[in-house]
Amino acid sequence: SNGEWAHDPDNPQYYLIRDRKVALPLYPQLGTEPNGYYVPSRHVPRAYSQQMFGPGVDHSIDQYMVPDRDLLGVLQLFRTTQRIIFKWKREPGPKIFETNIHGKKLEMYNDTIIGFNRKGKEIIRVSGRR
Repeated sequence: SNGEWAHDPDNPQYYLIRDRKVALPLYPQLGTEPNGYYVPSRHVPRAYSQQMFGPGVDHSIDQYMVPDRDLLGVLQLFRTTQRIIFKWKREPGPKIFETNIHGKKLEMYNDTIIGFNRKGKEIIRVSGRR
């Protein structure tokens, strides 16, 4: 392996780290990759978060403050099982809520998010109403 990530947008970690750039490496300026990835807290002063996670902090926080259907779905999978989720998919449901957050429209749907193990077997199913 050359250390590069295989293109795998159905993997929750790939989706958050590579596609959406919501989860960021800690102290990337020190060249410590690969390492753990973290979703920066919106409650920590931005200057401190930028020091810890680099210039992608604003983009990361802006996305998860007002997530779209897919991002919200992937985030809902976390802490639902102790098993590793290798793939995910979203089954669309009806809109259940709409509001504005920081001038941006947030729409929530009663989507069903499904997590799968390495062999493609369903291991978790989460509803948007949870």
